[in-house]
Amino acid sequence: MKEHNRLRIERLAVRYARRIEEARAPAEADFLREFDNLRERVLRPQMEEFAAELSKAGHAPRLVIDEGHDTPSIELALGLREAKASRNVVGFCVIRWTGYPLQILAYLEVNPTPFDLERFARAADVGPDRVEQLLVEAIEQIMVCNAP
Repeated sequence: MKEHNRLRIERLAVRYARRIEEARAPAEADFLREFDNLRERVLRPQMEEFAAELSKAGHAPRLVIDEGHDTPSIELALGLREAKASRNVVGFCVIRWTGYPLQILAYLEVNPTPFDLERFARAADVGPDRVEQLLVEAIEQIMVCNAP
């Protein structure tokens, strides 16, 4: 084999191995640890900012944190005054489905029905800009559904 072809195959094999490793689902403990880090570093601070703004507008928002081992989560309950719906929540949680790797689910609960906003394969995919946009859109949807 010519040297340049051998080197090319060597580089391809290294890249291929790296891609396989990157695509492999993280160990469950690592995934849950990454979610905990994401919750404290990105989700909680941004939700607290949004809660502060809603409080200034006369609402009673609160953060609901479930640190349970199986499905940890964090939710921003909007606490909208005179709201028709009872739940009005935007949240992030770890979801488990048989046969699938763990995922982070961004979701919205507003009457009439809750629906998923987005799913993330890795905590690293949930950046501050995406969290901010999800929170803005979810709060807007909840307010529209509850407006008289």
